[in-house]
Amino acid sequence: MMLKKLFLIICLSIVCILPAHGAFANVTILCYHEIDRAGDAFAVSHQRFENHLQFLKKEGYHFVSLDEYVRYCRGELNLPAKSVMITFDDGYRSFYTKVYPLLKKYQAPGMLAIVSSWTNHEEKPNDVRDTASWAELKEMEDSGLVAVVSHTHAMHKQLAINPQGGRNGVVGSHLYFDGRYETDEEYRTRVTNDINEVQRLFQENLGHKARAMVWPYGIYTKEAVDIAVQSGMDATFLLDGGVNEPGETSRLYAKRIIMESSFDVGRLKKLLTVNHDTWDSSGIRLAQVDLDNIYSKNQKQYEQNLEGLLINLSNNNINAVALQAFADPDGDGNVDEVYFANSQVPVRADIFNDVANRLQQQLITVLAWMPTLNYQSLISKDESNAVKSRGEKGWYHRLSPFDQNGLNHVNKLFYELAASTQIDGILLQDDLYLNQDEDFSLPAQKDYRQKFGKDLLAVNTNSKEDLAAFTQWKIEALDNAADGAIKAFKSVHPHAIIMRDVYAGTLLYADADNWLGQRYKDCLSKYDYTVVMAYPFMDKEEKPYEYLKKIAQVVKENQGTSKTLVKIQTYDWDKECWLDSKIITRQMRTLKAAGMKNLGYYPLGFVHWEQ
Repeated sequence: MMLKKLFLIICLSIVCILPAHGAFANVTILCYHEIDRAGDAFAVSHQRFENHLQFLKKEGYHFVSLDEYVRYCRGELNLPAKSVMITFDDGYRSFYTKVYPLLKKYQAPGMLAIVSSWTNHEEKPNDVRDTASWAELKEMEDSGLVAVVSHTHAMHKQLAINPQGGRNGVVGSHLYFDGRYETDEEYRTRVTNDINEVQRLFQENLGHKARAMVWPYGIYTKEAVDIAVQSGMDATFLLDGGVNEPGETSRLYAKRIIMESSFDVGRLKKLLTVNHDTWDSSGIRLAQVDLDNIYSKNQKQYEQNLEGLLINLSNNNINAVALQAFADPDGDGNVDEVYFANSQVPVRADIFNDVANRLQQQLITVLAWMPTLNYQSLISKDESNAVKSRGEKGWYHRLSPFDQNGLNHVNKLFYELAASTQIDGILLQDDLYLNQDEDFSLPAQKDYRQKFGKDLLAVNTNSKEDLAAFTQWKIEALDNAADGAIKAFKSVHPHAIIMRDVYAGTLLYADADNWLGQRYKDCLSKYDYTVVMAYPFMDKEEKPYEYLKKIAQVVKENQGTSKTLVKIQTYDWDKECWLDSKIITRQMRTLKAAGMKNLGYYPLGFVHWEQ
């Protein structure tokens, strides 16, 4: 899923106490790699690993086998409250010589994921040490303690995924070669052939098919998971951190915690009991980045701009970036082109993938900042499918959310963005709104008549009943437009992070749904994060800091602190100048003091986030 998996960020793990009535426990899965390899940040020592086993045994943890885990996920098996699974990746011979004896000593089952091409001494990188032989693998399996599974046949590598030559895990997206992106069919064939070879070798050497897949670097797609399951695998494993509850999601997308060489028993205990080290566990610090300011036809200038961006972000305590995926060089907010290869909208330059990939190499979570409706090339020349007002005109020129044909093109656009990149999610732009006088377009009129059997042009917004129905109808249309784009994106990256921009008025005014078509409570339930655009100076608030406090109060009243990100402005668009750093700092401190956990800013400038 994410390039940052390559750098093996350690994520949270919570073990819940089993209730008295015998409900299912949560399973924590630990991911180890090599044993006793000096200089390897992810190779634990033989003694440290034994200390881990001793601690787990002493504390009463139940060691979960692969078979037990699959049955647990399917609801066929209850497990003790303290349940942990031991897994090792890559198939090193040190597992056979040093780990396997300890598993026998403590009678702890384990799972070993092998790269079968390495087992066959094919395509093995120079830095990969000896791997266990097929005979040794079979011996361990026959003991009943070790389940040998796949780490792919030959997909534990990185290849080019964009025109600039940026590399990433080969499972996570279409590759780039011969001046073009891989097609859907080529991707499908490549992954299928690799997994078929896995199953052939397992059957030939171990007498059975591989029961599970452990995705290299934790990078995967939904289609890759589907192919693995179709080949006969019962489960696949990631590196996303966290714990696993019963259910199909945990079976097909099992979360694991990566163990580092420095992790002693004290650290292990924290990982098992504390919400620790997820990308957002200490709060999100998001920068919204205009790619318009990075792009240049001059390659040297582009590289200088990009390098400046990376330095800026690395000095700012930023852990997430909403990266502009569309082009808006004239700043009118309407989209004529985008920055990624696709078949639906004109491309200004294919650079989004490159910038996103380089940001992820800095361990920054990257979301595509994307509109849903304001694609000008999808609006017909006669504007019959554009949002139409019978009064106040909106500030974006948008495709009507009632035009399903136009939305189909948008959905395809989001799919193609997902298929060609390995980004972590999307931020839906603030074009998902309809004011009190919108939408009276032809598609809207048709939809309204089908739903209500009435003429939309005759709706009386002075009637409370008509206004309520009119508002709800618009909100549902906007939500459906967003849902279609999200579904298309998640058909590739099923666990993508989804954020949506909403206007501050949505929180501050009881009737805002009538004149924005947005409801804060609805967004809290629908999206991973609701991003509140808290721009007091743009909104010409006389008391800007009281304004921020009011927003924070509403967030807390709706129990939305963990799922809301408050985004402040760093630029005064009226005066065309950056806000003073003291003003920016005061905005941040005001929100933090009011209990806000997740903060963002726009546009990107130099802002040093306080811890």
